[in-house]
Amino acid sequence: MNMFHRVLGAPVNGGRLMSNHKRALEVLTIALDEYEPFEPSVLTAEQRAAIRDIILGDHKTFRYLLITGLLGKVVDPSVHPRSIQAKADLEGAYDARSLCHNVWVPFEREHLDCRLGGSNEPYLNKPARFEAVDKNNAVRAGKDRKLLHTLYDLLESLNDASGETVKEAFTYAFQLTMSRQGRTITDLPLKSISLSSSLLEAFFDDYLSQSFGGEIPVSVAGAILGMRYNGKGESVRIHPANQAGSSSNEVGDIDVYSGDIVILPVEVKDKPYLQSDVNHAVEKAKYAKCGRLLFVTGRQATTSLSSTSVVAENSNDGFDLAFISIDELVRAECALMNETDRRQLLELVNRALTTMRSKDEAKRYFASTLKRHGIMK
Repeated sequence: MNMFHRVLGAPVNGGRLMSNHKRALEVLTIALDEYEPFEPSVLTAEQRAAIRDIILGDHKTFRYLLITGLLGKVVDPSVHPRSIQAKADLEGAYDARSLCHNVWVPFEREHLDCRLGGSNEPYLNKPARFEAVDKNNAVRAGKDRKLLHTLYDLLESLNDASGETVKEAFTYAFQLTMSRQGRTITDLPLKSISLSSSLLEAFFDDYLSQSFGGEIPVSVAGAILGMRYNGKGESVRIHPANQAGSSSNEVGDIDVYSGDIVILPVEVKDKPYLQSDVNHAVEKAKYAKCGRLLFVTGRQATTSLSSTSVVAENSNDGFDLAFISIDELVRAECALMNETDRRQLLELVNRALTTMRSKDEAKRYFASTLKRHGIMK
């Protein structure tokens, strides 16, 4: 394993990673050029398992914290891999955020097809808003806290490890990163079977039983809208679930465009909602100079509102508001599809899960549900 021999010599005298970004980019370039699968021989079984659990896990921010910490340690062995900010109370503290945002993020986007998740500024996410990776950092209890402890123990074990061990840890993490699915969307390996309307209905009945924070109904609604609008002078854009409006160009969870103009914003709710939630969605549509809104409810959505009354009130104000459940939308649209359309719809659900940056577990759930119904190989 010699991918770093062309780059790494003695540590930069008294330096920190802020001045070593060019060197870090050289390390990444060589890692990509000389990438090939290998079996670690120096790392302990615990270290290998920890790297696998984090890089192949569902917590995006932890993936970035790990790869950046390892990259920093490879480039300058004097830094502490748990460091996030230069003011951290650690021997070897440095600005890991700038290393990640200025080196790893553009490299991942340009050369790795966003395999770690395609985040533009991962160190602005809550788990990275600390001076260092620490077991006392505020994260959600349960799986996230357990993974934080795994990350801490791994990075701490590598801080005083040999250069060979650190290089192997980075190489192994890079290899696992390359094994992850990128943003480029491949065709689903669907079986050559008759995909009847009843089989498709059974699949969606099963698939929609889970939510994953609203990602499942958004993926289905987005795919159905894509079938109706894409390629007809209009386009459908699906935004990350629960992040609609985070950009000035976003109105709903899903927006249908004609050119650069939103002609139909779609709000998807898969949790209890109030009148204020509906009003907020309507106001966003009006602000975007759009006189209509489709409000799609998932199976987890509950409310005491009378949709008929709300629709009538908005109609009196000249605004076109419509409510439909995700199951009603599926039944209404799928009943009109032929077998070619049904296969295309499943491909669009797959595409939606990727473009909306859904959780890995949601993507695995989609694939496992297809296999459970005998649709995918």
